[in-house]
Amino acid sequence: MLTTISTGPARADGVTANQAWRIAQQYTGVWTSPPTNLTGGETVDAPLLGNGDIGVAIGGSIADQTMYIGKNDFFSGSSHAIKPLGRIVVTAAGLSGSSYNVVQDIAHAEVRGTYTLGGQTLTTTSWVDANSGTYVTSFALSGGSAQSIGISVQNGSGGTPTVSTSGNDLDADVAADTGTGSDPHARIAARTIGQTQSVSGNTITLTMQPGTTSTLVAGIVSSIDSSSWQNSADALVSTLTQSDVDTHKAAHRSWWQGYWSQSYVEIPDKAVEKSWYGSLYLLACVSRSGKYAPGLWGNWITGAMNWNGDYHTNYNYEAPFYAALSTNHIAQMDAYDQPVLDWQSAGQALASQNGYTGVLYPVGLSPKGTSADTNLHNQKSDAANLASDMVMRFEYTGDTSYATKVYPWLKQVGLFWQNYLTWDAANNRYVITNDAPHEDQSYPQTNSGLSLGLVHLLFQGLVDMSTALNQDASTRATWQTIESHLSALPTMALNGQSILRETEVGSDFVNDGNDIDAQAIYPGSLVGLDSDPASQQTARNTIGALTNAWGGGNAPATFYAAAARVGYNPSTILGNLDDEATTQSYPNMAIHHNGGGIENVNVTTSGLDEMLLQSFQDDIKVFADWPAATSAKFGDLLAYGDFLISAGKSGNAVQYIRAVSQNGGPLTVSNPWSGSVEVYRDGTDTGAVSGAKLTIATSAGDTIDLAPAGTSLATIQAELTQSLQTGSSSSFSSGFEPTDPALTWSDTVDSSGGGSTGVTGICCGVSGPEAGIRTGETSHTGSGALMYSGSAQGGSNDYAYLKFYDLGSAPLAIGTGKTLSYWIYPQSNATSSWVPAGSTNSSCVAVDLVFTDGTTLRDSGAVDQNGDRAHPAYQCGHLTLDTWNHVTVNLAANNANKQVSRILVGYDHPGSTGGYRGYIDDLTIG
Repeated sequence: MLTTISTGPARADGVTANQAWRIAQQYTGVWTSPPTNLTGGETVDAPLLGNGDIGVAIGGSIADQTMYIGKNDFFSGSSHAIKPLGRIVVTAAGLSGSSYNVVQDIAHAEVRGTYTLGGQTLTTTSWVDANSGTYVTSFALSGGSAQSIGISVQNGSGGTPTVSTSGNDLDADVAADTGTGSDPHARIAARTIGQTQSVSGNTITLTMQPGTTSTLVAGIVSSIDSSSWQNSADALVSTLTQSDVDTHKAAHRSWWQGYWSQSYVEIPDKAVEKSWYGSLYLLACVSRSGKYAPGLWGNWITGAMNWNGDYHTNYNYEAPFYAALSTNHIAQMDAYDQPVLDWQSAGQALASQNGYTGVLYPVGLSPKGTSADTNLHNQKSDAANLASDMVMRFEYTGDTSYATKVYPWLKQVGLFWQNYLTWDAANNRYVITNDAPHEDQSYPQTNSGLSLGLVHLLFQGLVDMSTALNQDASTRATWQTIESHLSALPTMALNGQSILRETEVGSDFVNDGNDIDAQAIYPGSLVGLDSDPASQQTARNTIGALTNAWGGGNAPATFYAAAARVGYNPSTILGNLDDEATTQSYPNMAIHHNGGGIENVNVTTSGLDEMLLQSFQDDIKVFADWPAATSAKFGDLLAYGDFLISAGKSGNAVQYIRAVSQNGGPLTVSNPWSGSVEVYRDGTDTGAVSGAKLTIATSAGDTIDLAPAGTSLATIQAELTQSLQTGSSSSFSSGFEPTDPALTWSDTVDSSGGGSTGVTGICCGVSGPEAGIRTGETSHTGSGALMYSGSAQGGSNDYAYLKFYDLGSAPLAIGTGKTLSYWIYPQSNATSSWVPAGSTNSSCVAVDLVFTDGTTLRDSGAVDQNGDRAHPAYQCGHLTLDTWNHVTVNLAANNANKQVSRILVGYDHPGSTGGYRGYIDDLTIG
């Protein structure tokens, strides 16, 4: 049951690996309350784990926490719909009502929970082993008395499975659908290590004493994995010791570190950057070489999934795998091909039934040559759409072994189009007839722009593969003729501008949240920055007209990359990507739109990559569509021709380009410098070259470094190893005096930085919680201070986070030495009559920071000089009332690689009642 990641040729050095690992470790998802979108049949908002085969979504409080287990191969043999495999429910009833803090650590692919009630805390660490079919949750209990923890194993619908025991294992056997015919079966073999356990029915009862640890291990094997699936599941866990688990965990972490080492990006917008890494995390969780491909919703299968969770062929199935290309994660594409190839005979039969040759594919595939939906929906483009991933993979890698695998099937797709296209002699062109761009559009639909792009890409791939394989020279000439004589993309006028039309006859322009008008650009690759100016402008006009595509249900997976490919305003692209990463994303970093699942891992990955690097028009362009005066770096992104490209930009100046040639061949680069370029080959200066495009011969394994003429190799190497320098401010301070920075906001709740629940105005008609400057009242120095106030209403969640300074235009980098320092004066009833007598409410307050990646200081684990968490709820009772308290927080300990975007003051005291009030003064970050 082991799987491994394939390794590529050696990199030039470890620079990319070090940079990638540094950045990936910064990003986590954080929950302070349990997720709520769990069983709606689409993207869940839960903490997520996966190893490319098994997926786990974690829902509920620790008193009733459910691990929803899905598996890519758990498709019903009768309905051809993917089914949930099972559930593991953890019940720590004694901690009912505990606090909830859960962190999804993407660097290590672990989810860690902290649950506190009174003086007792239970912590958990969960992971799906990257190298086996094993799920692990470790428990550690501190404080209080003994706890009894129930661990129940259920079937996919939450019912009781068939159970047995062998040794210390609780074995639960489950099935997809009815469990008859070709429905797969699986076993979950569960046991605990450490402390006392007993088994009754489908439940393990674990008894833990304070100060102890225990580990739940569950082996998960399906009948698709092995004919001896029951014994195989038992073998995964039956003899494990804690030492064995620790060894597995070390190997698991090593796999993920190797995964992250393959490429990196670093940009000033940390929310977008986080989304890029989060998307790659989700990609590795759902797809793995040697395993079944993921369906629409990945392997997080919690119930009956929309559209059967199948392989939807008219863009949904293809899109998530595009994310593996430019990010240099080709191994994550390996699972893609098999269900497509398995349907070939059925595709040939469907084509024949409709009077065609070659293959014709429907919209809904499922594994092993089956389908949940054989309806064509008036579309002929599905097979060409499926071909796009295969062609693009070959163009990126030049891998002839891979070409040998898929070339026969691609020829069948080509055969269909060779005979389906009609020749328009009067206009010397091939025409696509009766092919709808949207599902179920009525005929006629002629020359769909979507299909023209996909058919162009198909024949380009066939020509290039046949050349590389030295096969089918005569047929290649036919393909070349078709490719060069396809009809031009249809256009129309809209508001005085030329835009791309969906069809030449039929559907014209539709601004409904789809981006069919733009898919000839990406993935179709028909228009780019080397196209003629008129085509570029028409394409940009089209992007501008598709105003609903930025956040549309179906468009984002391909729209952002299309916009970048034609040079659309990069600030607009980044602004919308920021919205995708914040407004449209769950804490687990899954971008969610109605109707869209794991296709959305391609939104930020390819969208951002095409801004930073383009190569599809036979030359490499770095920072191809990047905002002026904006720094950025990337390492080992993959370019057409199997070149790993790294580059850095400081302000308006490109600093260097590094290209590692993995297969050899000519390296063609658009010169980003106005003059001559110094060329280093494998560390040796070969002199300067010049020209708008530079072409350099390479052999496999060569490393080519480029920089402005006269730049030393030592300078390039130093720039490669530096982190991104954004030019942000080095410190910030305010005493809230007239000479200090004016507040950006007064009395304003930060809706995206924490919000407000259960808190009203403190008195006298005040409409809500307050945070504003008061002069001549109470101050630490000078005459001004920031006053905070509010009134808690006694709900289970009483909190208010108010923003007062915006540093977003020049984010403050934390680095290795920054400290947050401020003075705070929490008032009691003795100094404010609006605070109830005996109340410590006013001490449940802290200065909070929102970082550019959307995370906060309060949830980062940072502590003050006394070891108390820098979270308002954890300052309760630790600040002395009616006096000035000095609070300092070492920011670098937990947030060294982050940048401050906003400064807040937060109140957080669940279940509290009555007013709170106080002052903050002499705030510094430096």
